[in-house]
Amino acid sequence: MGTAEVWLGNESWPNNKSCKSFAEDVFRISGAKTDKEKALAFYDWFTRCMMRGANLQIPDGAGGYSRCYDSLALLTSWGHGECTFWGWVATECLVSAGLKARRVVVHNQGHTYYEIFYKGDDGVEQWHAFDPFGGWYFVNEAGEVASCEQLAENPQLAQNPLPGHPVPLGHHPDRASLGHRHRTEDQIFVDQPIHNEKNIWKLKSGMEVVMNFMPQVPHLGLFTDIRSDGPRRNGSHDDMTEDSRLGIKQYQNHKPYWENYLWPSDARGGVNEGRPVRWHGEGALRWKPLQQNLSNACEVRNAVIKNGALSPSGSHEFMEVWYHIELPYMASYIMADYDVVGAGGDFFGLCISADDRKSWWPMPLKSNSPHYGVTSNGQKQWLDKTSSVQGLKEFWLRIDMVSHHDNISLAMQSLNLTIGFQHNMHVQPRLLPGKNELWLDCEKNQDGVNVTAEWVYQKDGKQFIESLENSKEGKVSNSLSIDGNCPSEIKMSSVRLIAK
Repeated sequence: MGTAEVWLGNESWPNNKSCKSFAEDVFRISGAKTDKEKALAFYDWFTRCMMRGANLQIPDGAGGYSRCYDSLALLTSWGHGECTFWGWVATECLVSAGLKARRVVVHNQGHTYYEIFYKGDDGVEQWHAFDPFGGWYFVNEAGEVASCEQLAENPQLAQNPLPGHPVPLGHHPDRASLGHRHRTEDQIFVDQPIHNEKNIWKLKSGMEVVMNFMPQVPHLGLFTDIRSDGPRRNGSHDDMTEDSRLGIKQYQNHKPYWENYLWPSDARGGVNEGRPVRWHGEGALRWKPLQQNLSNACEVRNAVIKNGALSPSGSHEFMEVWYHIELPYMASYIMADYDVVGAGGDFFGLCISADDRKSWWPMPLKSNSPHYGVTSNGQKQWLDKTSSVQGLKEFWLRIDMVSHHDNISLAMQSLNLTIGFQHNMHVQPRLLPGKNELWLDCEKNQDGVNVTAEWVYQKDGKQFIESLENSKEGKVSNSLSIDGNCPSEIKMSSVRLIAK
């Protein structure tokens, strides 16, 4: 059995395969031609698709968890961040898509945003400062977006703003620090490395992936830290609400895209008081590897499969089978539902490796004797400061068994795997009213794996499924037209991938 390397998209929504493709599609969909038009279009779309929220910590390869600076993961998997990470992601997107941009840190404030260099309608080439995290940019006397230097020279550009700025200024008027946003004289310009990484699904036969347009349950999802008042178990959500403290409705240009994907926020932090906001997306890869014989294992020793049951090939022989799991998004948990039969003295175990089988740790089992049950690894182990799959995009799963009986009855009769992951649903290829040009691209496809992509959505109280199939290398596409005038008339349920 082979592996298919695939991605899917909709020409009507920015492609989340890479930071570059996201920005390029923003420009194309917006009809932006000049660098100024591209800068303004990106500000709007970045606000639409990114969320203000907690910073992520991921495995750092040295036995701990450290802050994540992976731009692609922050945009497409985590989907949240404070100002540093908005600036980090935006700079990667803009530079990789051909604009001259830089990350800016205002030293004494510790605040981060970005500047873009372009020629304005006034014919002047200069830097222009944008802060979509804070919800502002200011306009200079020529009607162009002001630079950090201009804000420092003329505080009135920020304190008595000229027409042309976002309305209202600041996502949260009392927390946007607008009273000193002109204090940019001590800014630091960061020459940020651009990585140009790409997402890809590497699907083996029998794998099914679902990317749901709903939040993960709190006790399974990724979260960032353990505060003095306890861990953040509420998941990760935005803190940009439609109801402004200024007594008005804001984000009216984004509301049609957000309306179906708002859930109550956690009221404990005193930020949104439980008002509806956007959340992360929940997804899972499901697989029954024993149904595929042993061809999809990456390493096999002393093992046989008969009628879907895995056994040692001989008495006293240590059997091990390794499976390689790869995701474009960060894993939040793995769950294994298993059934092992055998005789007294028989042994089996399940282990996970994060470093290509150089080291591994056991998954918790009721015992190592034959039995059936469910085991998992994820948030609980993260909280206990023990080895966890949380934050990994790649790991290896080992099944090991040994029997000392001449007539071996030891067998794993079933193994159902669920690997949960977190994704930013707001950059997934959703459907919109009008024409949707859907595509499924197989960059590599060994042995003709047949991959089906499905868009599951609701309209007028009914469920619809639009699908594409591809069993060869290359891209297939299909045009789908949906009646309607407003994006909120369509509610996405999920995007799915099925490999056979």
